[in-house]
Amino acid sequence: MSSKLMSFSSLVIVLGYAIFGQPAASAEAFIVRDGKANAEIVIAGNPPRTVMLAADELRSYVEKISGAKLSITNAPGNGVPVKIYVGQSAHTDKLGIKPYDIKDGGYRMVSGDKWLALIGRDDDFTPIEPWPRRRSAEVIEQWDKLTGNAKWGNPMGGFFKSYSGQGGSIFNFGKPDFQPRDQNDAVCVWAFDERGSFNAVCDFLRRLGVRWFMPGEIGEVLPTMSSIPLPRLDETIRPDFPIRRFNFNFAGSHDVTMWAMRLGIRDPYGVMTAHGINTLTGRPEFQAAHPDYFALYGGKRNNTPESHYHQPCLSSEGLFQETVRWARTVFDHYKFETVDVMPPDAFVSMCQCPKCEGKDTLERGRLGRMSDYVWDYVNRVAEETAKTHPNKKISCCAYGPYTLPPLKIDKLNSNVVVIVVGGREPFSSRPEQRDEIRKFRESWIEKTDNKILVFENYPFTLRGFYLPAFCHKTIGASINETRGFSQGEDIWTSQGGAGGLPQAGWNHFTIYFTARMYWEKDADALFDDYCRMFYVPAEKEMRAFFEYCEANWQDMEKDKEKTMRALNLFAEAEKKADVQSIYGRRIAIVADYLKPLKSKSQQLQVGRGPVPEFRLAPDADGIRIDGKLDDEFWQKCPYFANGSLAELETGRKPAFGTSFKAAWGNESIYLAIRCEDRPGAPLNIGTKRNEDAALWDGDAIEILLETDTHSYYQISINPAGAIVNIDRLNRKNVWDSMAEVATEVGDGFWTIEIRIPVVEKTNDPLHQVDGRKPTDSLPWYFNVCRQRLRQTGSEFSAFSPTGTKTFHDVMKFGKLYMK
Repeated sequence: MSSKLMSFSSLVIVLGYAIFGQPAASAEAFIVRDGKANAEIVIAGNPPRTVMLAADELRSYVEKISGAKLSITNAPGNGVPVKIYVGQSAHTDKLGIKPYDIKDGGYRMVSGDKWLALIGRDDDFTPIEPWPRRRSAEVIEQWDKLTGNAKWGNPMGGFFKSYSGQGGSIFNFGKPDFQPRDQNDAVCVWAFDERGSFNAVCDFLRRLGVRWFMPGEIGEVLPTMSSIPLPRLDETIRPDFPIRRFNFNFAGSHDVTMWAMRLGIRDPYGVMTAHGINTLTGRPEFQAAHPDYFALYGGKRNNTPESHYHQPCLSSEGLFQETVRWARTVFDHYKFETVDVMPPDAFVSMCQCPKCEGKDTLERGRLGRMSDYVWDYVNRVAEETAKTHPNKKISCCAYGPYTLPPLKIDKLNSNVVVIVVGGREPFSSRPEQRDEIRKFRESWIEKTDNKILVFENYPFTLRGFYLPAFCHKTIGASINETRGFSQGEDIWTSQGGAGGLPQAGWNHFTIYFTARMYWEKDADALFDDYCRMFYVPAEKEMRAFFEYCEANWQDMEKDKEKTMRALNLFAEAEKKADVQSIYGRRIAIVADYLKPLKSKSQQLQVGRGPVPEFRLAPDADGIRIDGKLDDEFWQKCPYFANGSLAELETGRKPAFGTSFKAAWGNESIYLAIRCEDRPGAPLNIGTKRNEDAALWDGDAIEILLETDTHSYYQISINPAGAIVNIDRLNRKNVWDSMAEVATEVGDGFWTIEIRIPVVEKTNDPLHQVDGRKPTDSLPWYFNVCRQRLRQTGSEFSAFSPTGTKTFHDVMKFGKLYMK
């Protein structure tokens, strides 16, 4: 009996009969009988590569289950009673089985007297030249020739990552050692290959009791069956979601690639999503040639090397015409179905040129202040491209300040595809959150005749997410709610360097339930199956842990009782499985993910000692970020919004004082900071460049922010106005606060004026501070610190002295709130 599914072998056999229907009575109507092969796998003489992979998958797992090895042939003989036809061939044509009306990875499973067909649409993808084998620079010269030297960005930049083979395909069909893999065990397929027959094989194996809950052998569940009956089947499976895209690197991990395909994902070719304008305008020579295509900020065009993401001016007629020509070229040459014209990342401020003036809608707040501005541009591009390409689509994400639907457009053009970022938010598990997301999604459905596409950034473990958001019910319910309204999903989650699965104890759960719910509808049945088959002796305890986490995970950042309750439930599960067993190893993977939560629980139990409090001034308005601190708002700032720094270790008055004022307004925190210094003496400036570690070789202010949802951010500024942004939760990742900052240096002082934008429930964890407005009941914790470095001696001071030599003691941060 298999060690992977000990007590379920007989149960699986019984269920197999129930699921498949009664097998034929004939003694020959078995695929495997008493451990011996009674069938052969039949494929076409020159089949698509995914058919060869599907045949190998079927043979491999039948052998794992029963010990019997089926042969693979394209010329079936009379010596083997049962034929299993995988993929279309002359043999299935004779049987009248036609799979090519089944789209999007769907398939047929049909049987007859001594035969079974597992068949779907299987197309080998062939890339169109020029495309980069490694980096996009490889194609630029050819691309420029093709486009008349337009200097556009090429849309195929990361294309090479969509092929999983390392050195070409070395299929040895017809040989005894036939393996559809290359010499490095990479699976030789494109992500864009249609693999309906592979999906059919995986469905058949699932019905036998095989499961792939996570990548690799540790995630595999196998029954033991000495006999496998030939089922009676006649089913056609048509998926509800044509697009089932995850950010798996097909050129990476073999185990993850195979797992993704076994789950039934699908990444159709030619559907571009996200930041298309960034692709178009991304080359420096294009930016230099067309300065008027780029946003005007503070009197300067955003097209220089040091510019922030090279944001566009959407009122530029030249950019509009360039976008239309680029889209038409991509449609014509690369045969794309959808071209995206979304602005670059972090497009949070509208161009300040006269043509753009008045096109924003500030009264709609942070999610709608640029909606009419951006979506008018998208709609105009779509209308123009439709004149020559009426069957092609133009897409854009509903994202950031253009998340809400536009008000001035009753109905978007018929060729516009709306990609709703956060269209499900399956980790927002509370009823009131679900209602808000549903209404948001419906507001977009009313604006378009096309089905929406959902884009989700699942919480990234590689960017520090550690909470136990095991939300199978919400994942299932949210997918079911979009069935019929959505054409599919593009899901981003943490992936390792070579396509691995970091923090698998969390990521495998969310990916598995998402991918399988595209095909299935009963999340509770899927969850029961997962707990029962994956954790066996700890089934009951793991079920209790997961269910408690779904209901309470959002409180565990602050609530020590709920955190401890979750950890105690998990501890009960750990006791149920031998640590050396397969079940103990699976539980250990979850335990590894929970280590930061255990650390957080210890922090919550200790609690914060007495720390200073700071109350923000409300309704900040009319502040010009120029470093002068002379705005009327600052001059009339209430007394409670004024603070000063004390010596870091002792709390005494420092030799060189520092004072600050702080306020809240426009979904931002504003600070005005004045640093006293020695009159007539030069300041110590370590660098004039942003994100340069040399900043800490000189004078600097550090703003440390622990929000209600994130711990913590560091923003460091020096007298030259250079800034360094760090997400201290995970310093491996580049994060940008998007802060607007200015400094001024005078005789005996220097000042900083800064606006730090804050976004609640951000779908862009690499930009801006994530949090809600700090209140007395849900405060933030913070510190404002200063270092003054001189050869004659250094001084360190802070709003909340830590009593140590470091600024970075989170438990000593002061309380930040407003009433």
